[in-house]
Amino acid sequence: MKDVNYEWFLRADLEKFRGLYIAIVDGRVAESGEEPEKIYVEAREKYPKKEVVLWKVPKEETLIL
Repeated sequence: MKDVNYEWFLRADLEKFRGLYIAIVDGRVAESGEEPEKIYVEAREKYPKKEVVLWKVPKEETLIL
């Protein structure tokens, strides 16, 4: 089974989210900001039955293997 959120993250242009936390739901950014707990809670409230994945977008280019 494919992980939609991970597949999306590998291809996504996250330039405008550099240095921020993002909550991913169904392969898209549901919330973003500097406070990870707040971002996660807000995404869970909007999508209570969906998987929410929280990631920190690096400030600089990063190689993901």
